[in-house]
Amino acid sequence: MMRLKLIRSMVVIGVVAGCLQQGSAQQIRRTFAVSLVEPVTLHVELEQGDLQIGYARDGEVRVTAVATGNSDTIPQAASLADQYRVETTNNHVEVRNGSGLSPKLRLIYHIDVPYRTEITASLEYGNAKISGMMGPVNVQVDVGDIQVSHIALGTKGRTRMGNLSFDVVGGRIEAQTEQGNITCERASEGISAETQYGDISLAVVGPSAATVKTGGGRIDAMGVRGRLIASASSGEIFVKAVPHDDWQLSSITGTVRLQLPHGSGFDLDLRTSSGEMLITRSDLKNPNAGARHTNQKANGGGKRIEVRTESGRIVVS
Repeated sequence: MMRLKLIRSMVVIGVVAGCLQQGSAQQIRRTFAVSLVEPVTLHVELEQGDLQIGYARDGEVRVTAVATGNSDTIPQAASLADQYRVETTNNHVEVRNGSGLSPKLRLIYHIDVPYRTEITASLEYGNAKISGMMGPVNVQVDVGDIQVSHIALGTKGRTRMGNLSFDVVGGRIEAQTEQGNITCERASEGISAETQYGDISLAVVGPSAATVKTGGGRIDAMGVRGRLIASASSGEIFVKAVPHDDWQLSSITGTVRLQLPHGSGFDLDLRTSSGEMLITRSDLKNPNAGARHTNQKANGGGKRIEVRTESGRIVVS
């Protein structure tokens, strides 16, 4: 019990600060001790600057700010230290910066954290890259890209203008961007992905929903391992996978292409208002010219695959 109290008392003991100037870069580093008993919660708010968060070691949080630019715009170490602040309460760490920085100055924040860290981050302008911890992760960027990888728990990512990328995430993913692309690989719990203008690419994912609301954005789904709901406006939808669960695919004017392995069993329900349907498989019948609906079983049937278009083309191979 005495040892547990001692560990907890070390949460905010000591701040190690250092600065380094190399050519056209200025750097300042601060290190904070945290408890090994409880998870760390990290909250970051940046108006300007790139954010990189990754696992380094347990027992401490290290915040490094790097300013790059020409010699006229790079602040001195003391001035750079004033551009952001770090506050700690028990195992809760907050990092914030403010306005008034030169637009010619680029700031990069490297934050090294223990594995058991929960992250909430928001950026106005800048890119966010987060990797290698338990999570969960919740990150929002107004203008900039988001990259999240190797997170054990769930992840939420949202940007107004920027791309989102996810790789090896153990929990459910929620991704949304108004203008940008979304890519996701190896997400066992699946993803809910939505973009106004952009493409969506999914590979080896669990139950997923992908939506391109407007524009000609494309949806690619490879190796889907659960339920799939995909809809697009004028863009193409391409799915190449074994149907482990039901699929619902729809496009207004775009083409929907399905590539399914021979020998797999499924129920196929295709319907179009004015588009064309083409089936090039030996275990299914190709609809007659001008047909608007077909309902068939492949290899005795199985999971339901439903495809709907208004004037788009449907191709099954």
